Amino acid sequence: MSEHREPAEPGTDEELASLRHKRFGQLPARVRPEDLVEAEEAEPAHEEPGQPMVRREWG
Repeated sequence: MSEHREPAEPGTDEELASLRHKRFGQLPARVRPEDLVEAEEAEPAHEEPGQPMVRREWG
């Protein structure tokens, strides 16, 4: 099981592109800048929780 492997050397750009296409398939088209929309918060941000009580304040 302790088979010695040579470190993988990076290939050319074409080889890497071919491997990426083989693994992930065709990528979707890029989104054009004019198709981007600005995100808006649907709910107001949550308030920060207060400081936790100290043990002497418990009871």
